[in-house]
Amino acid sequence: MALCQRWRRLRLPGLQTCRLHTAAVPAPPQWLAERLGLFEELWTAQVKKLASVAQKEHQTIKISLPGGQRVDAVAWSTTPYQLAQQISSTLADTAVAAQVNGELYDLERPLETDSDLRFLTFSSAEGKAVFWHSSTHVLGAAAEQLLGAVLCRGPSTECGFYHDFFLGKERTVRGSELPALERICQELTAAAQPFRRLEASQDQLRQLFKDNPFKLRLIEKKVTGPTAIVYGCGMLVDLCRGPHLRHTGQIGGLKLLTAEYTRRGFSEPPNSDRLSSSLSDHATSHPADTLALKPMNCPAHCLMFAHRPRSWRELPLRLADFGALHRAEASGSLGGLTRLRCFQQDDAHIFCAPDQLETEIQGCLDFLRSVYTVLGFSFRLALSTRPSSFLGEPCLWDQAEQVLQRALEEFGEPWELNPGDGAFYGPKASVSLLQIDVHLRDALGRPHQCGTIQLDFQLPLRFDLQYKGQAGAPERPVVIHRAVLGSVERMLGVLAESCGGKWPLWLSPFQVVVIPVGTEQEEYAREAQRRLQAAGLVCDLDADSGLTLSRRVRRAQLAHYNFQFVVGQKEQSKRTVNIRTRDNCQLGERDLTEAVQRLLELQNTRVPNAERVF
Repeated sequence: MALCQRWRRLRLPGLQTCRLHTAAVPAPPQWLAERLGLFEELWTAQVKKLASVAQKEHQTIKISLPGGQRVDAVAWSTTPYQLAQQISSTLADTAVAAQVNGELYDLERPLETDSDLRFLTFSSAEGKAVFWHSSTHVLGAAAEQLLGAVLCRGPSTECGFYHDFFLGKERTVRGSELPALERICQELTAAAQPFRRLEASQDQLRQLFKDNPFKLRLIEKKVTGPTAIVYGCGMLVDLCRGPHLRHTGQIGGLKLLTAEYTRRGFSEPPNSDRLSSSLSDHATSHPADTLALKPMNCPAHCLMFAHRPRSWRELPLRLADFGALHRAEASGSLGGLTRLRCFQQDDAHIFCAPDQLETEIQGCLDFLRSVYTVLGFSFRLALSTRPSSFLGEPCLWDQAEQVLQRALEEFGEPWELNPGDGAFYGPKASVSLLQIDVHLRDALGRPHQCGTIQLDFQLPLRFDLQYKGQAGAPERPVVIHRAVLGSVERMLGVLAESCGGKWPLWLSPFQVVVIPVGTEQEEYAREAQRRLQAAGLVCDLDADSGLTLSRRVRRAQLAHYNFQFVVGQKEQSKRTVNIRTRDNCQLGERDLTEAVQRLLELQNTRVPNAERVF
């Protein structure tokens, strides 16, 4: 049967990560593990072969970029991704593939000779095809793992993709299986599994796909040369000419905030990341776009509201925007991630009727609390009333202040009053605002102002925003400016400082490391690593025989791996793992399957102290 899932670039807005599916990931079929084992052997051999070629043919090559620029590279070593990083970090982040002498190329595939190189982003038709096709592999991997599916075709379409697979006669995907299938897809994207390109002989292909009749027929009909290309991604191994994304993380930036926005009814304007994609004009044959530095999102959202007649039935209209903003900050005020000239803000504007204000403000406050609670922040609120040079009618300001005070009192968190401290934006005194400031405290007790809720009566007036009221007469909306994180970069810096390198399991880039006691346990350790990775967990292996076990455990703790799974002869025979935490707490011996299931439960529920409650 065919399943189709349309995933937006770098997000999956349709997938509600706020729904917690904590059922265990099923143990993968035996043939999956066998196929992956063979792929790993072939991959290791290919890596050694390419390293030998790179050493023998080490020479400088010339790479021609769009616009006439030429740069030096090293044959069989330099990759398109490395060159993209040299050009700009934005291009490196937004590129999905490359075109080398007219041939589509993986970004991590080394360049071999003098080449003409251009980068593909999602803004181009070729880039979209690479993105969607890479997405099919994630769905295919989930179908194999959960359903034991025999994969068939998985092509991209103009606006998405689908995947055909066989489950057996008269067997289809049941509705009850869809949440688990969705969850595995989420976990695969969250794990940022790399797409690995392997060149295999026909005999090797037949061995890899001996359990897939469809692939065997395809090999007989389509593979005319001595070798063909196979891609590995997690436990998935598939016959495919590529190219693909660098890793599955580019498909699903399934962030807590994005899920909350979707659940709370916010719409994201299309092409909100237009600036980032436009920086790689050379990735498309279309003329370069006209670019402008945007200091804020408010005017754009007002124009979106005003571009057609609006009705009271459409209110509240909630617009969210993660686009890049630019501020001409003085050089002396710049610092780390806390203050930048170019940054991203989780900016949102709510256009509502006056009688909807209190409900919307309460929703904003609840949004703040839900996100800050998960991130581990406490916070205090401050109501800043109208400034002395306010614009508009005093009675309107009085009414708005009463609305905000009632919302804060019903919210139940501590707050204080800052009379006359409302925002007054200039230099032309274009707008004055009534606002709620959010002062959060990190794990060290340090205060930071990040989020804000601002009430604005003047912007709708200046943009002449109207909607048809219930009585049929035109009425003026009220605008709520709202940010939960504020500057995403600043919040990341605050979070990093707060964690002190000890990230909670659900955010950690180093979740688990498997450590075999001796070389005879290395094979079982690799199996444990594959089981953890197949479940969507980030897992490394430390089989460095040059170090003692205690040194490797200590190294893992210093690197802040949340958990270390030590496997010795006893664990290998009983198929268990001996678990330690980064704080050197010994949790003892646990069944491997149960340990993987427990980690998934802790990750999906986003507990801040997984090591203590394991």
